[in-house]
Amino acid sequence: MNPLLRIFAYFLAATVGIALGMTPASAQERITHGLFQPVRLYRPPADVQQFVLLLSDVNGWDADAEHSAQALAARGALVGGIDYAQLRRALDASGGDCVFPDGDLENLSHYLQGYARVPGYYKPLVVGIGAGAALAYAMAAAAPAELFGGAIGLRWCPQPMPGKPLCADKRSGYVRNTAQGQVLQFVPQLAIPWRLVVDDADACLGARGADFAAQMRSAGYVSASLLEAYTWLAQQKTDTAPPPAGALADLPLVEVPSSVPGDTFAVLLSGDGGWAGLDKRVAAHLAARGLPVVGMDSLRYFWSARTPEGLAADLDRILRHYAARWQRPRAVLIGYSQGANVLPFAVNRLPAATRRTVVHIVLMGLEARASFEFHLGNWLGSDSDGLPVQPELARLRAEDVLCLYGEEETDSLCRSAGAAHVHAEQLPGGHHFDGAYDTLAAAILRRIPAR
Repeated sequence: MNPLLRIFAYFLAATVGIALGMTPASAQERITHGLFQPVRLYRPPADVQQFVLLLSDVNGWDADAEHSAQALAARGALVGGIDYAQLRRALDASGGDCVFPDGDLENLSHYLQGYARVPGYYKPLVVGIGAGAALAYAMAAAAPAELFGGAIGLRWCPQPMPGKPLCADKRSGYVRNTAQGQVLQFVPQLAIPWRLVVDDADACLGARGADFAAQMRSAGYVSASLLEAYTWLAQQKTDTAPPPAGALADLPLVEVPSSVPGDTFAVLLSGDGGWAGLDKRVAAHLAARGLPVVGMDSLRYFWSARTPEGLAADLDRILRHYAARWQRPRAVLIGYSQGANVLPFAVNRLPAATRRTVVHIVLMGLEARASFEFHLGNWLGSDSDGLPVQPELARLRAEDVLCLYGEEETDSLCRSAGAAHVHAEQLPGGHHFDGAYDTLAAAILRRIPAR
């Protein structure tokens, strides 16, 4: 379809919708986050039903991307609009020989959904136009399956991609290097649902494009329009389990149960990036080894200002609820980064009866100050305005507390907390421990006292 005709069609659809009493999506907000400078946020006219990350074409955020964002928002999606050209420049300027921004996109999803106060969490649908569609397809082909709910590509041909290459080690065979640049390959079994929107008038020219479209059709990956593809993907189960009903429904909790019998469970307070990355992978390793985990999403919890006393009261509720529900009377408390910083405050304010059920405390990536409210500056550097953690650590005993830190974390409080108050253990890597989640889980389990 001619681009001018496409824009006119979107305009006509919006005009008809208004005439029929349909409320258009709200005006965009611009938000800066990490590599994304800025993100355009589009809110639906009613409750959020889905979350979409929309990547523009190579020329940047244009009228086509704008109308696609408005159309998706009108269907109930909260949409984060990403300027592909700006993102590509940021990726090319980053360190390393290759790029693969799956973690950046996941972190952006957590941030935007927290910013918009979305109840629960929706795995993002990644939608791309042109060059943005190539990146969306790469996420479908090679990103971990648990990160995204699905992906859609519009007006994309498998042409060589300029710039720093995508990391080929993410999955065998999803990319091929040529003299002209890297080319994405057809992958018959994708990790997440994928739809390529194919309009005959937009079809790729030449044999390569025709063959690629034919492969997509034969695999059942093709849809006729963006909204058809979105509707199909939105019907898949892409959101995480809701928080527990009843007394804990107001808390952003994630359950990671274990089928292995035992008498102990863990509560893990995430870092300020939300329940993502290290937090959920360590929880998965612990559950696989017999320690079920209740995760608290710190990004969501601390989006509103909290107090040490309020956190202690909520932690008391969590501990009593799951001790009864899972029939496990002993608890391990774990915190990572911001979650580690605030945990000593909460432990020291627990009711005596609940405190006696806590058999061990684990602090990962501990810092000198604790913030009880999210600030964007938390992600740009340490929070110099928070409460000092050391006085709270001084009230704990070393036999109760394991403090894990990376050898590259020169400013970790674990190094200076004092042997009387923590058992400090150094592991390889920096604040993220080089992704050694199994090593972290093993260190945690090793220190849990026997009954």
